[in-house]
Amino acid sequence: MNPSTASSPSLLAADAGAAVRRLSRCVGEGELDSPAEMYRVLGALRLLADDLTHLLPALQGRLEEGVLSGRVTGHGAGDAVEATWDSVGDVGRALTHAGTVALLMTKELEYSQAALRDLATP
Repeated sequence: MNPSTASSPSLLAADAGAAVRRLSRCVGEGELDSPAEMYRVLGALRLLADDLTHLLPALQGRLEEGVLSGRVTGHGAGDAVEATWDSVGDVGRALTHAGTVALLMTKELEYSQAALRDLATP
């Protein structure tokens, strides 16, 4: 396998999704057995959600750069340039909404972790 392919963005995203699914199985199977471990899991998930708030705008920026450089072009009938920018705008709105949700998730995980703090302290 090509080294650059081994860490391609799509593979990294797939790995992150697989890790979250493994975590879900662990929790569902009862492997999360202490408040201290739950506290650490919530902290790691909070960081993950925070990372998403930074990643999503970067994805939008790369898409816009691709359109401006000509690497990303629209296909189909009519005004392909206008359709391309309409699509980029749609993606941008959706990513902005997802970023807002990720920010809210970050805050809620922070609140959950803070509420758990007393139970997690030995």
